[in-house]
Amino acid sequence: MDFPDTYFEVCEKANDCRRRWNINENDPIDIFSVVLNKVKNVTIIFLDMENYISGSSYRTKEQNIIFINSNHPLGRQRFTLAHELYHLLYEDKFIKCDMTSNHEIEEMANQFASCLLMSNGALLNYEREHEIKKWDLDRIIETEQFFQISHKAMLRRLLMLDKITEKEYDNLLPGIIQNARSRGYSNKLYIPYMNKENFVMGNYIKLINQSYENNLISEGKRDELLKDSFNEDLIK
Repeated sequence: MDFPDTYFEVCEKANDCRRRWNINENDPIDIFSVVLNKVKNVTIIFLDMENYISGSSYRTKEQNIIFINSNHPLGRQRFTLAHELYHLLYEDKFIKCDMTSNHEIEEMANQFASCLLMSNGALLNYEREHEIKKWDLDRIIETEQFFQISHKAMLRRLLMLDKITEKEYDNLLPGIIQNARSRGYSNKLYIPYMNKENFVMGNYIKLINQSYENNLISEGKRDELLKDSFNEDLIK
């Protein structure tokens, strides 16, 4: 198996994050909850984007903003969030992650996201604990459901570790929603995080409500801002 030159260094950063957040390496990670609770002043914005765009991020002196394609399935959105987290945590300068970003840095962010969501050690430990001798579709879906990673990401990791062949990868890839449902699993991992095309969560919403409670903005302005952030349901 051939690992990228930066792979082990970046994966150690992912493992260090788990240690600092008191999350066992072998456990699944609730990445949305972790980012909202562990990253200061972070706002996550779901936007209706073209399918080829996964997301982007932007950092100012006081705010961290992450954009995620609202049309992508949850597994891919989780990966995008972990990818953008790398930029926010490990890039010294103000960053704007988009389609013109440095390829090497983007690859490192991908490596970090992959390791953060499911390290090689966690996968091998799961394989040992469940006595997996052959990675068939039953075992693959069971494992990706446990770690909450996309079907494609799961197959790529197994291919990278020489657990499956390229031909098996191609055969195992299609029809994941039906295959998961027929095995008794929810399709939640394979559909978007929420059914709204545009949605804002995190620090921005908190700032709106705090400003209103501290009489810095009027009720009408608060309602206007909540509407602009696609949170009409919070208007009382």
